[in-house]
Amino acid sequence: MSNKLRIRGIGVLITVVVLTLIILVNIFVGMLTDRFFIRADLTETGVFTLSDRAAEFLNDLDETVDIIVLSEESIWRANPNFDMVANILQNYSASSGGRLRIQYVNPDLNSFDGPLYNNSLSDLQAAYMELEDMDRNDIIFLSERRATRLSVFDLFAQRQDQQGRVTVTLRADQELISSLIYVLNEEIARVVFVENHRESPLLNFTNVFERGGYVASTINLATEEIPDDTIVLVSAAPLSDFLSEEIVKLEEFLMHGGSVIILYDPQLPSLPNLENFMAEWGITIENKLIFDDEFTFVPQFGIIGAHVVAGDGLPSTANAEEITSVFRLGVRLPRPLRSDAVVRGGFRITPLVQTISASSYAKDISAGDLTTPAREPGDESGPFVLAYHVSRSTRNADGNQVDANLIVAGFSKFDDFILGTYGDTFYNAFLINDIAHDLNPFGERIFIPARELTGSQMMVSSGSARTILIVMVIALPLAIIATGIVVWRKRRHK
Repeated sequence: MSNKLRIRGIGVLITVVVLTLIILVNIFVGMLTDRFFIRADLTETGVFTLSDRAAEFLNDLDETVDIIVLSEESIWRANPNFDMVANILQNYSASSGGRLRIQYVNPDLNSFDGPLYNNSLSDLQAAYMELEDMDRNDIIFLSERRATRLSVFDLFAQRQDQQGRVTVTLRADQELISSLIYVLNEEIARVVFVENHRESPLLNFTNVFERGGYVASTINLATEEIPDDTIVLVSAAPLSDFLSEEIVKLEEFLMHGGSVIILYDPQLPSLPNLENFMAEWGITIENKLIFDDEFTFVPQFGIIGAHVVAGDGLPSTANAEEITSVFRLGVRLPRPLRSDAVVRGGFRITPLVQTISASSYAKDISAGDLTTPAREPGDESGPFVLAYHVSRSTRNADGNQVDANLIVAGFSKFDDFILGTYGDTFYNAFLINDIAHDLNPFGERIFIPARELTGSQMMVSSGSARTILIVMVIALPLAIIATGIVVWRKRRHK
């Protein structure tokens, strides 16, 4: 009887030990999966896997950044798309060694955990112009230098092809890393938008620069001086000519190493002063309108097959996604640019974007309205350059040798809904983002392509990962041991 009790006692003890071990392993594995974000990413495009560039940036992070999500975590997790972002943020925190501190804050409570701004959201908002319009579900990035915010919807994009098929892409890596670079940079570049020539007001165009690490402002070039800290000056589709005094300001700005971007409208009226200024830099806007046999399907509005020219242009624009036929109706056809030489009087002139030569052609519009958009024997065939980069060496105010940059590009209706989609649109945000980064002397430049959300829900969660580890580490070995003991005992009693 005593032997039976002893055997039962040993059995109970073993059971208690095993259960305790399982509980401890469960706690340990839970901490492990949360700390190091152990997940199984089964998506076709690796949505939940950090890109190499993002992983490298996060691994080298040596400062603390607070990431404040203006929502309760349970509410975010209940939304499948927001839950996807929450998992990515958790992955970021783990990959940074905990230097990214993520907290979910109910904005109605007006408080967050941290040593800055009295832990008050309203004080934080009052301190930064970038946070004036912050709203529920926004993501705030806060360092000791500055703050910025993203809408969660900025992390997703959709594009539509000619057949009306919509593809949703995830831009989280690019947007999150760009925001981190912005709050960590020692210095911030300034972009100034000229507004006194009936230029187009482009909210999302401005936002692309801001997410590229710039602070944006506007200027009346006729009455105001260009701020000393300006890095880039933009005139977006001017409809009235520049005064001679304004041209002098442009020339002086470039002479000291500034960068100027001029976007021209397809319906550009005659602007002699501006055209002469560009001609001095070797660029002429032709009186022609580009069409395309393969892609154009509406006479006044259409599609041009074009691509970014890799090679000798701005260093990073070759990384921009191909500008192809995948964009929406309503994009006005551009006018081609001409350059007389690749190198002219100390200028280095290189194309950034050109049409696909096999199908593009140009119609002369100098005589007036087009009689037909159809291709005719006298029409010039492509390829046509749609964006040029012109640079020359000069010295800045400190006497250091720098490059002055002029970028001339077809405007092609840079309206908000096109630029805001981050799709493969003509003159899309990828290209503008790359140019903005190329012209920014402060901070590093990281380009991370978007990922399609095909099969995006195929990820083993932390709970599932924990269960799998427990099964593999504890349950399966114990089952094998138990089976071995049973077989051994049966053989022993034979």
